Amino acid sequence: MNRKQRRLSAKSGHGSGERQLDEMARQAAALYQVGRLQECETVCRQILSADPGHADANLLVGVLMLTARRFNEALAFLNTSLSRNRKNPMAHANLGLALAETGRVIEARESLQTSLRLQPKYPEALSNLASLEARLGHPARAVELHARAVELQPQNRALRTSYGGSLLRDGQLDKAIEVFTALRAEDPADSKANYGLGLAYRDRGDLPEAEARLREASAHGAVHADSALALAWMVDDVSAAERDAIHAAEAASPENSHERMILDFTLSKIEHDKGDYEDAARYLRSGNALRRRELDYDRDRVEADFEETMSVFDREFFDKRQDFGTSDETPVFVLGMPRSGTSLVEQILASHPDVYGAGELVTLREIGGMTGSAGRQATPPQFAAALSKGASETLGRNYVRSVRELDKTSRFIVDKMPGNFMLIGLIRMILPNARIIHCTRDPRETCLSMYRTYFSGDGLAFAYDLDDLVHYYGLYARLMEHWTSLFGDVIIEANHEKLLKDPEGEIRAILASCDLEFAPECLEFHKTRRDVRTASAAQVRRPLYDSSRRGWRKYAEYLPELAGLDKYA
Repeated sequence: MNRKQRRLSAKSGHGSGERQLDEMARQAAALYQVGRLQECETVCRQILSADPGHADANLLVGVLMLTARRFNEALAFLNTSLSRNRKNPMAHANLGLALAETGRVIEARESLQTSLRLQPKYPEALSNLASLEARLGHPARAVELHARAVELQPQNRALRTSYGGSLLRDGQLDKAIEVFTALRAEDPADSKANYGLGLAYRDRGDLPEAEARLREASAHGAVHADSALALAWMVDDVSAAERDAIHAAEAASPENSHERMILDFTLSKIEHDKGDYEDAARYLRSGNALRRRELDYDRDRVEADFEETMSVFDREFFDKRQDFGTSDETPVFVLGMPRSGTSLVEQILASHPDVYGAGELVTLREIGGMTGSAGRQATPPQFAAALSKGASETLGRNYVRSVRELDKTSRFIVDKMPGNFMLIGLIRMILPNARIIHCTRDPRETCLSMYRTYFSGDGLAFAYDLDDLVHYYGLYARLMEHWTSLFGDVIIEANHEKLLKDPEGEIRAILASCDLEFAPECLEFHKTRRDVRTASAAQVRRPLYDSSRRGWRKYAEYLPELAGLDKYA
């Protein structure tokens, strides 16, 4: 409404009506602040019945829809609010959250950045942008943004907790422990602080302390779902009292909630440990279905990505680029399907005195334009095809320079990002002398293990539906056949079942393939003290056992879709 319209409406009595709606909006905001959310929504709906475009009412309902995880509805209300008032930083910040939750992460980043341009010292927007940067694979950037948010509000426990989480994801475990310890000192019953400490100690390898903190997270009241899940994967048997509490919490949780999903994954692990595979499978189906609802997955688009990769990176492509890249031999890429043994192989290699294990690095994915960080429109194969010889050398050197910041002296540095199997073509272009270790495992074991695992990021959306999982595995198998046909003489295979059957023989073979002398420490990899920040953080602290073989047979009756993987076994 422009100035002239406002004058006219005031003359006709509408101005007072508008003021009344604005006063109602202030009342609704006050109700929201004290947690009276249903009353807040009722007042807002009354406002919108009189003025459907009211900016503040639409903003509040959008925030309420976000809280209720009704993200598409949140988008509609927030966009309506912004159509009336483009200068509201809170509306842009909440729109960013809604966009992120619906998978539109680049648009989400733009909305949050707009919010901060309008209000640079907006702690919540800084924190939300930090969380988004972490999701996009930029943990260091997330730490920087969270630190700025905490600097603005140093007493804000929610911001400090988020900051601790960013430090944890960035591998700054000492600082993360410091942040969470301070929060716990102020409030020993803080479940999120205890949970953060539990994860930090787990990643550090201090499993007894991790277990104690995770148990404490649920000791002062309601079950803390995330802590219960982490604990269930750390120990082989929870107590009867803990099990009963988790069952009760799952039954009491809202039917389609995120909490119900986490607790279903938790109970699937608990029932698995009891040997009740039918119930474990039932909870798996429920938890995975709920998780799948949270994520977008376009099977056709993913298949097109695989097809394009195989089409572009053919023998002719590499025949024309035989002298591309840098000759540096520092990187060792450990890759394969998630849950195929990549963490184990990295831990074995990192136990060697000449090797540094860097974990799952996003460096190569950023170079290949896969994280959205550079705003590239080209797909990774198109990006690679456009590289000149000089550019390939520069990218290779930049990669080595980046990983050398993590370790200055080791002969080899391991990058254990499983999904780098998509980027073997780029690796061969820019780092032709890098070692590539392909981890393999019985496909039924691999896919069952993925289906049993809750991954906190959203990059593995295919893992939560068995049909999607079987389809994706087929694409992966075809792509690896393609790479093997091109580079079979340089891709080193590390097979999980062979490692279980003959650990010393296989470890010696892997080391020899990397031109490394045998080191006895590699046989006792579980004793190596290093930070591990993956779903396998607890498993790599244990010696090799044969118990993980043929586990899929226990689920064959209850998850018959796994039979679709027989042809790849």
